[in-house]
Amino acid sequence: MEKGEFEESKTFNLADILEFNSNAIVVKNISVQNSCIIQAFAFDFGKVLSHNESPFVRFIHIIEGKAEVVIKGNSTFMQRGDSILIPAYTSSSIEANHKFKMICATIQNE
Repeated sequence: MEKGEFEESKTFNLADILEFNSNAIVVKNISVQNSCIIQAFAFDFGKVLSHNESPFVRFIHIIEGKAEVVIKGNSTFMQRGDSILIPAYTSSSIEANHKFKMICATIQNE
C-alpha cells in the first residue's frame, strides 16, 4: 500500500478533493504507517463496505452526507460531524443509504 496521496505539513480540504464516482466507493490514502492507516472514502448511493472480524479498531468520522454503520447486526445512522469506533474482532459494514464522505482510521490492535 502506498504511503499516502497527500503531502505532509500541507493543508488540504478533503470535502473538496474527494469526489463521488457513479456506482463506486472512492478511496484516497491520507497516511499509511505500520500500525495506523488513515483513508478518506466517498460512497455513492447503495454501496456497502463489509468487514469480517478484523483485528483492527476502526475510527469512522462522517465529513459529508449520511451513512449507516452496522456493528454486530446493530445499525447506527450517522450524519455529518458524527464519529464512531468499531471494535477489533467485530463484524461490521458501512452502508450508503445516501451519498456520503468519511474518514476512516484503521488502528492495529496491540
